[in-house]
Amino acid sequence: MIDYKVIALADKLSAEETQYKYYPRICNRQKLKLRELSKDISRQCSLTESDVYGVLRTFITNIPTLLLENRSIELDEFGIFRLHAKVEGSDTAKEAKAHKIKELKIAFRPHKYLKQELQHAKFRKVK
Repeated sequence: MIDYKVIALADKLSAEETQYKYYPRICNRQKLKLRELSKDISRQCSLTESDVYGVLRTFITNIPTLLLENRSIELDEFGIFRLHAKVEGSDTAKEAKAHKIKELKIAFRPHKYLKQELQHAKFRKVK
């Protein structure tokens, strides 16, 4: 079950008039630490918790290097991680140079399977 609560956000129509719209927002998320995830995975296979933890730590350590080598990281039915650049536009192609790249971000594109699985989500309203 995914918990949500309703929040009101103001929309200023004018200096005198404010209209509120109500939106459901996901809440009460619980973090799952890497050790806990390792333990859960180890219960589902023949690897020990330490083995799973080691593999996951190594994977996490390698992600930045792989992305900086301009690679996309495709994890089968999970999705693809890749770099995305926040850039400043230029008036001419000649002016569009590397210093116009202001920030690198990691983009994730979920696989079709993952998206389909999330369609089964059930929600519960909380206060």
